[in-house]
Amino acid sequence: MTQATQVTSASDGRRLTLRRGVALLGSLAAVSALVTVAGPGYLWPLFLFPLVLAAVFFFELGSLAVTVWLGNFFVLYYSFAAAPTPDIVRQALLGTALFLVAGLLLGRIQRGHRDVQRDLAASTLTDRLTGLYNYGTFVDYLHNEVTKVDRYGGELSLLMLDLDHFKQFNDRHGHEAGNALLRRVGATLRGAVRDADIAARYGGEEFAVLIRGDETHGYELAERLRRAVETVAVEARGGEVSCTISAGVASYPDGAADETQLVERADDALYESKRRGRNRVTICTGAAERQPASLSA
Repeated sequence: MTQATQVTSASDGRRLTLRRGVALLGSLAAVSALVTVAGPGYLWPLFLFPLVLAAVFFFELGSLAVTVWLGNFFVLYYSFAAAPTPDIVRQALLGTALFLVAGLLLGRIQRGHRDVQRDLAASTLTDRLTGLYNYGTFVDYLHNEVTKVDRYGGELSLLMLDLDHFKQFNDRHGHEAGNALLRRVGATLRGAVRDADIAARYGGEEFAVLIRGDETHGYELAERLRRAVETVAVEARGGEVSCTISAGVASYPDGAADETQLVERADDALYESKRRGRNRVTICTGAAERQPASLSA
């Protein structure tokens, strides 16, 4: 998630919290006014409505706040009314206690539901094995970023990376070792990209990284990733094993006409790295690929 998206989400979250707080306070005020005018009698269970709102909106903390409000309401009401009888005192204490237990239980249930929904939402955006964004999320993000460049200007660089000889790695060391390697590579990519960039598992053993910057920035990042992956090792039959990656870099708008061509150009550069012997980075600039001498490893 980009920094801009995080700021927007935080701002939206604050506005939503404010609206929920206003709704809760409004319901409490309305119920309190009604019960005050009509007398507690059998109307005090109307506080169930703000209690449920508090549990849904603010979980256990909200339920506790409503219960405190209810207790203080009873104290204040009977302070200005006739002296309460023992039965009324018992009813008030019992009602407050029941509200507290029910509210805390509702809040806990709602928090668990929220956590499940959050996990489900995250699972639709990320790849379960590597923890990177998945293909669908990447495609949406790429489209949005290309649209921003078209509208506001700037440059994008796309890095396509592929583990070298991964099929042979799996055949030799087993799929569990292969999965462990994919997880470690995913963690390496996550740790190397900025908040404003995105790293995704494009498919199989292929990864994609989209950054803001020209092809030089893309090449420098791809080289750092290539060197970092060289140091990644996982346990397998016979000891620790490692792997290398090949990478291709393409830029937009200088090196591609649209997002589809940007992916194609980066992919072409990736396979040029494979053709040249693997474990290297190639830049695609328009119709021809090159690896500048000033930037080569």
